[in-house]
Amino acid sequence: MSITRRVRSLALAVIALLPAAAARAEEPVTIRLGYGPAAEEQLWLMAAKPDVTPNQGKAYKLDMTIFRGSEPRFKAFEGGQLDGATTSANAALLAASKGIPLKIIASISRESSKGFTTKYLVAADSKIATVADLRGKTIGINGYRSSIEIWARAALIEAGLNPDRDVKWAVVPFPAMGEAIRTGKVDSAGVPQPFAAIEQKQGGLRILFDSKAGIPFDEELQVLIFQPDFLKKHPDTVRAFLADFVAATRFYTEHRHEAQQALLDAKFVQLDPAVLFEMQDNYRAPDGRPSIDSLRQMQDLMLKLKFQDDPAKIDEIVDLSYFPPQK
Repeated sequence: MSITRRVRSLALAVIALLPAAAARAEEPVTIRLGYGPAAEEQLWLMAAKPDVTPNQGKAYKLDMTIFRGSEPRFKAFEGGQLDGATTSANAALLAASKGIPLKIIASISRESSKGFTTKYLVAADSKIATVADLRGKTIGINGYRSSIEIWARAALIEAGLNPDRDVKWAVVPFPAMGEAIRTGKVDSAGVPQPFAAIEQKQGGLRILFDSKAGIPFDEELQVLIFQPDFLKKHPDTVRAFLADFVAATRFYTEHRHEAQQALLDAKFVQLDPAVLFEMQDNYRAPDGRPSIDSLRQMQDLMLKLKFQDDPAKIDEIVDLSYFPPQK
């Protein structure tokens, strides 16, 4: 074969490959997202009802993995196995204060007087009538240095008790907390939704106090964190994702029954529909933007409680630049 013919053949081969290369270049970026079992419904809705997210499948694809516990989720995030993850705002602040690279880019839900607040339950026939009556008792929490422990400690201090000397702590999974109270393994426990609604429907328990007993301000509950490198590499992808997240949040709050039915149908929620449709929900910011003032107050509290040794630079770890412009 002559040099001219070989060059022509090579050129034709390259031309033949161009459409495939172009198609690959136009493929949406996959976002590997880790999520949890509670207070993240509008994020689940993005997978359960993708028609409310016009950019999905075009600008990005979601690869969502559930983690029942926050610790394995954070390990996967730290290990680079996830591009983004849901986590409690307290955990995000603590991780950032220890130098773990992350950016808080969205608010999923809040612990707010505008919506459901986590309940600390006791047995209906318990003699415990006030927070002060917890002296010498055992409190169930889902994990040490968790939001559930922080809220309980703040309430104990407000009632004049020392959280380190006057009570005992026991780690209990959320689904088992009601039974732990009923069988006397713990005297009280902090229970979020939907577990609080389930336990109250089952009966035999009553509310002793809630998460606002010792904390007068609203707090970020679940937030969305992303890898800084992923944000730098795929800014347009993240903008498209957040535009859809805001749309999903709006749909969830404005069409709650339809959204919850979609979550039931997709098996994101496995709950008695009668309980799901009637239970009080957490407050969700309509624009999805995390409150920097709230995060500052939360960090001040964690430093005061010695849950956090050094402050995180909140202005640096919260990044609102990927949100669509406010109207």
